[in-house]
Amino acid sequence: MEIAWKRRRSHAWMAALWVALIALLAGAGLFALRHWHNRAIHEMAAQAVAERGQWLAMNLALRAASSAARDDGGGSWQDFSELLRSLREVEGDLEYVSVRREGVTLFQEHMDGTEGLADASDWSFTEPVQIGRQNLSADNGRIPVVTFTVAMTHPQREPVELELGLRRRAVEREEWAAANAVESMYRLSLAAMGGCFGICLVLVAGMVHREERREQARRREEHLAFSGMLANGIVHDFRNPMSSLRLDAQMLAKEADRSEGARPERMGELAGRMKHTLDRMDKVFQEFLLLARPGESPAERLDLAACARECIEMLAPRFEAAGVTPVVQAESGELIVRASAPAVKRALMNVLLNALQHAGTGGQVRVEGSRAAGRVRLDICDTGPGIPPGSRERIFEMFFTTRPQGTGLGLFLARTAVENNGGVLGVADAGGPGARLRMEFPPAEKEWA
Repeated sequence: MEIAWKRRRSHAWMAALWVALIALLAGAGLFALRHWHNRAIHEMAAQAVAERGQWLAMNLALRAASSAARDDGGGSWQDFSELLRSLREVEGDLEYVSVRREGVTLFQEHMDGTEGLADASDWSFTEPVQIGRQNLSADNGRIPVVTFTVAMTHPQREPVELELGLRRRAVEREEWAAANAVESMYRLSLAAMGGCFGICLVLVAGMVHREERREQARRREEHLAFSGMLANGIVHDFRNPMSSLRLDAQMLAKEADRSEGARPERMGELAGRMKHTLDRMDKVFQEFLLLARPGESPAERLDLAACARECIEMLAPRFEAAGVTPVVQAESGELIVRASAPAVKRALMNVLLNALQHAGTGGQVRVEGSRAAGRVRLDICDTGPGIPPGSRERIFEMFFTTRPQGTGLGLFLARTAVENNGGVLGVADAGGPGARLRMEFPPAEKEWA
């Protein structure tokens, strides 16, 4: 039970680790999603700035071409310069505007311009707006700008080229609102997810703590139940030899009161049986001490045939009083196993007593030893009513009994003792009336060679 509880606790903590791992993976996924959204927003902002810059460059190029066509020696660029100043109030990231003709700069930043687009319809764009990057030197460092260059031609005039520069912070301003919204959503999602997983971890820890307390309560209950079972087992196993001792004592008293005089050999036989019964009670007591301290009973070389005869001899008064004939059909020296002798004898005693109780007056209890399929067998058969098919496994359950005065511990303790020694105890086909319980053990010759 302790191992099972440790396994369950290990599984609970493993579940907590999985929850933490899933939380980390979810956080990593959320972080990757945030990075992807920011990148998409940046690309969209850059695209928007590029489109706006192209639109500005093309419109300003038309204005510049008109101003260049009407250049009167300096005053014609004034309106164009005022237009740029007005435009700068709306487009704060406009850095400079430069107008060139055949490599000669006609206008740089704030040069005079014209009032309208008198002959703008005659100008045409020779190629799409070219977008580039450059750094401008300033007093407070270098200013990164995005340049938009557009060239225009006229059938009767020299071509004009306009270059417009926007600061790169225009992209940052364009993406600020969307990026700030994504960042807020990311933080909110991260806080909600962290809270949910934190609650899960708290619940798992609480469940583990609750299970620990429940397991402690269950272990206390199991200890009490085991103590009660041990006490019932002591009563069960001591009651049988006590009955035999009582019967031998009554026979001894009758023999002593015989009118013809007591027979010394009979009194010696009864006294010897009483001594043997007392020795058996002492062994049973020692066996229960071993049951309370499992694992301390050493395995030894055990002859099942001799063990069966010893148990039959110990129960002889019970067989005699019940009018049941015991028979042992097993050859000594052929049924050698490796097991704890006290445990196997106790199991065999319980099985024999069960057969005795069901054999009926004038019946028979037969012990048959054999080898089959590399196993050592010991069958205990009786001439009673047999075992119903539905009860063939239940008879080995704790406290299950069909007798009003039974405790339901005999066969349970017998199976436990046999299985603890590497054997099997079950119900076999009787092949006729009565019941057949079979003990099987692995042989010990190879291990004890």
